[in-house]
Amino acid sequence: MTNSPNELGASLNRKTTENLFDVLRKIHTSDNLFVLSRKLSQELNYLTSFLELKSRGKFDRLVWLETLASSDDVLQYVSGYGGLIVVLEDTHVSLDLFSKIWPHLSRQKVKVSLIVKDLGRAFYYELVKILGSPPDDLFKNATNVDLTQNTIRINSFVRLMNWQTLPLCVEDFVLTLNMELGGLQLYFENPIPQLSLLSDALVQIVNFTKTNETIKFKNLFAKGDHSAALSNIFMNDKLSEYLASGFSPNEREFYTSKLRGNTDLVILERNLDYFPLLLDHMNYLGLLDDLFGTLDELNNVLELGDKLNDELYENIKDLNFASIGMKLNKLARFIQLELGNKDNLQEISEIKELVKNLGNLTSKQELVRKHTALSEAILEKIKNNREGNFKHDIREWWLELQNEIFNLDYKRQIAKFQDLINQGCTESMALSCAALISLINDGFKPKDFTLVEEQIHSYFGLEAAFAFRKMRDLKIIKAVNKGTDFFSGFTFGKSEIETTTTTTSDTHGKDDNTLIDKTYDDINSLGITGGQDVYKSTYTLISKFWNLHPLEEEGEEPIIETLYDYPNPSFAYPSASVLLIARLIEALYFRDFLKYKPVNNVYRRPNWEKLNLDAMFRGQTIDENICDDLDNRKSEASKNSRPEYVLAVFVGGITRGEITVLRYLQGKLAKQNKTLLVLTSGIVSNHKLISVANQ
Repeated sequence: MTNSPNELGASLNRKTTENLFDVLRKIHTSDNLFVLSRKLSQELNYLTSFLELKSRGKFDRLVWLETLASSDDVLQYVSGYGGLIVVLEDTHVSLDLFSKIWPHLSRQKVKVSLIVKDLGRAFYYELVKILGSPPDDLFKNATNVDLTQNTIRINSFVRLMNWQTLPLCVEDFVLTLNMELGGLQLYFENPIPQLSLLSDALVQIVNFTKTNETIKFKNLFAKGDHSAALSNIFMNDKLSEYLASGFSPNEREFYTSKLRGNTDLVILERNLDYFPLLLDHMNYLGLLDDLFGTLDELNNVLELGDKLNDELYENIKDLNFASIGMKLNKLARFIQLELGNKDNLQEISEIKELVKNLGNLTSKQELVRKHTALSEAILEKIKNNREGNFKHDIREWWLELQNEIFNLDYKRQIAKFQDLINQGCTESMALSCAALISLINDGFKPKDFTLVEEQIHSYFGLEAAFAFRKMRDLKIIKAVNKGTDFFSGFTFGKSEIETTTTTTSDTHGKDDNTLIDKTYDDINSLGITGGQDVYKSTYTLISKFWNLHPLEEEGEEPIIETLYDYPNPSFAYPSASVLLIARLIEALYFRDFLKYKPVNNVYRRPNWEKLNLDAMFRGQTIDENICDDLDNRKSEASKNSRPEYVLAVFVGGITRGEITVLRYLQGKLAKQNKTLLVLTSGIVSNHKLISVANQ
């Protein structure tokens, strides 16, 4: 394995695909009917081609599980086939759909090969109950069955197989569980299953790299109650169990005592930064999703049908939209010049070279046309997105408001919210604007909270009012009894910055990260919801300290050719916003961005020392040295010859803008010979946040 996130991610995807093909090889029937859900089809399309899947599964026709489950005549679909291949996810939805078609299949005694993605014992119990296993044997069978065996024979007509998968690699370095709504709803309503799945995925990554370039964690960083809970589940339970069962005694001894650490594990969670879910994207891939929606996030297919998997898209997807036009224009001029010179060629060698490159130039020309059309569609969508007969182009108006809202005082923000409502904005814009004002000012004044809630109810109806209340329950919107002057507490005081109240593990590996801050009320919601109010300082203080809206430095405007030409990671969102979670990772390795209150890093080992996270954010903080010897003067000074990784885990999902900013950070880390990898529950967005609020 090379020191490349692309290579590791591609290897993970290949292994998942090979596991599926291994399962398909165990099916002996031919002329099969292939049945799977629409959601699972996205994953299969991402991993392999339909023709390859068709060849391996020996089927000629595919039908959706949802179609069969809603049909009054299932037999019209299944009759005449040698067998059925049914691929299910380990979810209640899949069980419910399968339970509707099973009576029809059992009556006709159809041979069924059931493939379950990551088959769990609870799912097995419910599935076998649907298949009609005797009640007396059901519990005993479910607890004793070996789910790792190749094939489980249920009866003479049904065989059950487990398709073991690994986290899917998307966007080169992002490993995702591809959870429903990006895992956002589960994070808010029942986070423990997500923590368990993420810890399992971490074990899978360690296990996968074992035979090549074993990952061993040398530093552990976590911020947030659920981040700390995940670190405890993984480090104290899952990893220990894996080392005990997956390694021989000699391997375990070498791994724990001799093998040098090469990976920093950083765990962060969604409630640290809701702004990426409230602001519109300014990077190309995020803006396309905001405006047109993504039909298939794994395969980057827009709802209007365009497939975003071409070479030019890969080159421009992370750029700020303002940089796209110039780049497309430059490329178009180059192609036009090359093609225009074809009539002036005289040398045979020049003509041969043109003929050789003509196809490539023509394909590039088509790509330029495609993305020029998409760019024009973006502008059209922004400038002509009127609601009813209102005068203003509401989306353009909303973008302008996002660009100025951080510089407005509280009264002006409230007035702008009322203007936004009066101009005919969408429910999503109104809720997002309300949440922005609340977060920036540590809540609404009570009278304004009531006013905003009544306006949302009046303009958008009862469901929108319930969504507003849901966002209040999740601590994204709140009312406060104290004053909410935007510039209150503008300077750091000793009580604000130099004192800490939550427990932090020291850098010598002292195991005290299970202790909690007894004065923190929201700790009671640990495991119940991730919707916690974690800001202890005002947003103004946090923004100033972490330089979340960096000012442009005077001088010549940089020419943007690639992502790394931007002077600051503030190009992905309006108001030149830098994402807090990116700053938290960046601060472990670089502190040059701390302009307002510089804090020097006095250690060679990555750390959060002297940054006083606990003075600004509630929730547990872990900064633990597991086996990093950089600051140990007695250790050997030899450079680690193994690849170095930074594995960042995001509980509650990650946005497309955050992916872009982390790719930017990846460029800085590469100069230290470190490779950034990201593990998350899924891709989240403003659409998904509002969807969760409306449920």
